[in-house]
Amino acid sequence: MEAATQNNPLIDTAITLSTHYLPFLTPLSILIGITCLVTQIFLRLLLDKRIFPQKWHGPWNDLPGFTAHQMIALPLMCILSYYGIRDWFLDDNKEVGNGTSYDRVFGTTNLSDVPLAIGSGAILIWDTPTSLLVPELQDTLMLCHHVGMFLVAATMSGAFSGGKFIGYYYACYYFGVIEISSIPLSYVDVFHPKYKYYFEWLNDEKNANRRLMKVVNGLNEVCRIVFAILFLIFRGVYFPYVTFKGTIPDLWYAYHDETKSVPDGVPMWTGYFLICFVSLFALLQCYWGTLILRQIYKMVVPGSSDKKKKKSS
Repeated sequence: MEAATQNNPLIDTAITLSTHYLPFLTPLSILIGITCLVTQIFLRLLLDKRIFPQKWHGPWNDLPGFTAHQMIALPLMCILSYYGIRDWFLDDNKEVGNGTSYDRVFGTTNLSDVPLAIGSGAILIWDTPTSLLVPELQDTLMLCHHVGMFLVAATMSGAFSGGKFIGYYYACYYFGVIEISSIPLSYVDVFHPKYKYYFEWLNDEKNANRRLMKVVNGLNEVCRIVFAILFLIFRGVYFPYVTFKGTIPDLWYAYHDETKSVPDGVPMWTGYFLICFVSLFALLQCYWGTLILRQIYKMVVPGSSDKKKKKSS
């Protein structure tokens, strides 16, 4: 098994890149990032109108870059959610060896952790470049969000602390549990009005296969409801709770523990950085949660949007 691993050119390339060119990424994160990027390029070319069979042409051919991105994002969100649920909620041994703030922050280093590898490698090598190059994905706020996620993942993965993981206890939550809501969002987002080709295709009364369209539209409505519920629970409420009741106090006490010193090679600024960024992310989740609540209010209270328009006029 070890010989097969050593002779794998893709793994060797990832190790070389991690050692000499991208020391702030683990070999696993580089491997995942390259895999996502190559898949993005392949799907983008496959969905090109000049290559894709004409009889199956649709909005996926008008928005090939965006479609390819969503096709990769959905399984990634499923993988992250799986690891998050397993390690945060179902791991009976999670509290073993994690009895103090110091243990939860500095107690574990796991170079083979998949969620952190996706959070750093996939975001830096695949998601960020794709978001910059694909017009439909160009969004300043989301780009800043991705960059922030990468910096947090890289810091937790030991990129700036000599390979010593920081706050690994909470990694499965921030890069796993919260992505549960992203699963239905990956589907719902496709049919948002801003992606007009998909939106018009879904709502085209002249579409020959209206029965299929009804199923797709029905699934879209169900996913919208599921997304709103999951987002409000795991991001709007639980995210700030975990952050302000667990993560931030643990970081503060671990870095200022009077009985134990900060591990060698771990700069003090990494603790302050994580405290600031997870706080900002928690506030951002609350902001997005209020936007969802406003949409729910408009749906539940008939004419609420019309009343606001009259007041403003």
